[in-house]
Amino acid sequence: MTSTVAGSPVDLANQAEFLGHPKGLYVCFTTELWERFSFYGMKYLLLLYLTKYHLFTDGEGLDVLGSYAGLVYALPLIGGMIADRFLGMRKSVLFGGILLSLGHIMMALEGHQAINYAAGTVLTHDLALASGEVFAAGTILTEAVMYRDTAALNAFYFALALIVMGVGYLKPNISTIVGKLYAYDDPRRDSGFTIFYMGINIGAFVATLLCGWLGETYGWRYGFGAAGIGMIIGLITFLYGQKHLLGHAEPSAPERLKESFLGPINIEWSIYILSLPFLAVFWLLLQHEPVVLLTQNVFLIIAIVGLILYSMVHSKEGGNTVAYVIAGLAVVCGLYAVGVNLHFIPGSEALAENVLYLSILLIVGFVVYGFVTHNSPEFARTVVLMILILSTVVFWALFEQSAGSMTLYADRVVDRSIGSTTFTAAQFGSLNAGFIMLLAIPFAALWTWLSKKNLEPNTPVKFGLGILQAGLGFGALVFGAQFPDESGQIAMIWLILAYLLHTTGELCLSPVGLSAVTKLSIGNVVGVSMGTWFLATALSETVATRIGKMAAIDTSAGETADIATAVATYTELFSFLMWFGIGMGVFMILISPLLKRWMHGIH
Repeated sequence: MTSTVAGSPVDLANQAEFLGHPKGLYVCFTTELWERFSFYGMKYLLLLYLTKYHLFTDGEGLDVLGSYAGLVYALPLIGGMIADRFLGMRKSVLFGGILLSLGHIMMALEGHQAINYAAGTVLTHDLALASGEVFAAGTILTEAVMYRDTAALNAFYFALALIVMGVGYLKPNISTIVGKLYAYDDPRRDSGFTIFYMGINIGAFVATLLCGWLGETYGWRYGFGAAGIGMIIGLITFLYGQKHLLGHAEPSAPERLKESFLGPINIEWSIYILSLPFLAVFWLLLQHEPVVLLTQNVFLIIAIVGLILYSMVHSKEGGNTVAYVIAGLAVVCGLYAVGVNLHFIPGSEALAENVLYLSILLIVGFVVYGFVTHNSPEFARTVVLMILILSTVVFWALFEQSAGSMTLYADRVVDRSIGSTTFTAAQFGSLNAGFIMLLAIPFAALWTWLSKKNLEPNTPVKFGLGILQAGLGFGALVFGAQFPDESGQIAMIWLILAYLLHTTGELCLSPVGLSAVTKLSIGNVVGVSMGTWFLATALSETVATRIGKMAAIDTSAGETADIATAVATYTELFSFLMWFGIGMGVFMILISPLLKRWMHGIH
């Protein structure tokens, strides 16, 4: 990720201020507000759009959502590295903003709605399918045929590819600019970041309400179009306000960017040009979720084992042949199991399952061997960090049901009416941002109050509490499903309670997570550790949609799902998630004393 080195006091002394903070803060605040407006404005519409307009099955729609979310959360790592080494933050944000604006504009091109022709239908016009098969007018169909606007879908995938790359360039750099506007010892620094992050939640809250309403009430293109307008406003704001950044977001070696790279084309423009072919790669990956999941698993396994092995080598005891062999076998077994399960490597699923168990045992043995042979705080802290990172996969896989199974649940079985007002399913996604705005400051005050009384939970306990509350959120949905109304629908209060518990869980886990990475990792691999954290987050996004497919309901023909059947299907999924979340949360709390000891004084 990008560095967070602040500007020097000399650079910062003469900054123009507004309400006690540098004007550059408000430029970043507004840009990020509109970027998050555009992102969340389309995120909660995405699955509904695919399943209700293009008539994707639940599984097909969740695959696209999983690929998209997984890439969106993985690419900022690369975008941050490019900004650090070459472009600088300002140029990266501008390039990302342009890509995002183009992507959101293209999202408004919805094309023709899909049509399911039932068996026995007599065609009144020629019908050409994506496979190339053509049915002439007058044909009596012997089986159901699905017609989709493939040109519009190809444009849709390309729009998502533009957004994925745009977020990769913009997201990691805009927050880093905020850090550069303050000196390290500036007492306004924390409050500046609080203002900035409030912009994120304001953008998410307003966008989900507005775009969710426009998209489902007036047409998908209006919802997506509004998100695009928001991003364009954000880009214009950043362009207009660049002067208030006072050069703090410029590349570290601007003269290097002017050097020739591709013939007469300099390095800067070569980066822009060479980025474009990757849009085709992302276009393909968005349609092949297993490849995205495989890549995430491969890199996460290598990163975790590699960091633990590095901590061994870095310690005074050093590495040894046994450690290298065990680590190598663990990685090979893990990659083989993942490859077979995703059908990239031939082999039986039973064998792959056994090999996966062997890989887990090897990793556990690897860690145990490390504790026996390496008496170093660095090794122990690295092990704790890897455990915390893996636990976040559990939390975010539960939490990110919001844009998947929970949105479909809201659409299909929840009574969304209050008096004469009916909310759309997508609008419920605003609850998380709304609750964060209400509860972030009280939670921060709570931790401070507990700390003064020496009662503040340590980091592993906070992680456990976060996962536990995610599980309890699904418990609210399971409990509420026992009280359907006359039509079989479930009251929205249970969904609101679920979002509340998920948000309080997020406030227990997320704010301390990045801090834990910086505190527990070895100094010269903090960047790799941070990358592993974000890679785990990306994996959890894709895992979340895989889990959501457990409650996939066949609505491919466009029919409305039977409410009683849908309630039973979703309740079965939510029951599993409830017990899994509660179990993992309790497990983390139970092992927290051990993890605390391995942290060697790091709180």
